[in-house]
Amino acid sequence: MIYSKTKETMKKLLIIGCLISFLISCHNPNSDKAECYKLISYLDINIDSTGRLPQTPYIVDLEKGNKHLIVIGTLHSRDTCDQMFTDIEKIFANMEPEVAINEGGEVSKTYSDRNSAIKNNGEIGLLKFLCDKQQIKMINGDMPDDAEFEELAKNYSKDEALFFFASERFILPFTYWGESGNLDSLYKSDFIEGYLEPCGIELTTEEKEFSYYQYLYKKYYKKDFNIDSICSDNFSPIRNNGHFCEVARKSKELRDQYLLHQIEEQLTNHDKVLVIFGGWHVLAIEPALTQIINKKGIQKK
Repeated sequence: MIYSKTKETMKKLLIIGCLISFLISCHNPNSDKAECYKLISYLDINIDSTGRLPQTPYIVDLEKGNKHLIVIGTLHSRDTCDQMFTDIEKIFANMEPEVAINEGGEVSKTYSDRNSAIKNNGEIGLLKFLCDKQQIKMINGDMPDDAEFEELAKNYSKDEALFFFASERFILPFTYWGESGNLDSLYKSDFIEGYLEPCGIELTTEEKEFSYYQYLYKKYYKKDFNIDSICSDNFSPIRNNGHFCEVARKSKELRDQYLLHQIEEQLTNHDKVLVIFGGWHVLAIEPALTQIINKKGIQKK
């Protein structure tokens, strides 16, 4: 089934592209009283033209009072020989975190050894293996998809939210993996029934059809949809290639604000918190991490 790859790649593209925030926002969809977190625009984060980080992994190590926060930004890999994994293991062993926060959704699977964890799920798998070994919780730092969809629909429209989700999380992964098969039926079975509906995203009968996606494509790009001509740069937060780059930045801004809320909550309840997320995310939220540790480091439990 392509959906298993689609959901995996959805993590990769949200993870691969690590698509994020275009402006400084004080809004957190979980609370009207949320902290005003300082973000860096994804147009301004410190990456090269190919999206590479200043260093991999990119490490933000902050301490204040009795609080210790380490956030590791990665470029995603499943190469067991990658030095990045050795670095993560060393940081984990030295820090001995009380809780860890991961990207990529809830992970219930357990792994018998380091290499199988990495081969199956990259740094997320390794973190789960290390957490299980130390008997600590690993908490999902990703915003629920239905909440993200709702916020995008409020900021733009339901059609734009649907078109962005479908393009970024089904069409682009389909082209990235060079999949074959009937796109029309796979869209319905894998994207609609396999992803959106389980997430709780409600669509009309018409909106569930691939023909509706084609209609939206023509509406926004003034030409008929062609799988061979869709361009990932038109949905990238680090590019200025049109409206859906802006939507991508808003999507990542929402996700980053949610992640920061999770980090602050865990630092309220624990003294040592470790976070592993895509490097673009970490570059975008770095000012807010200092903001959080400065506040939590002077508060008592």
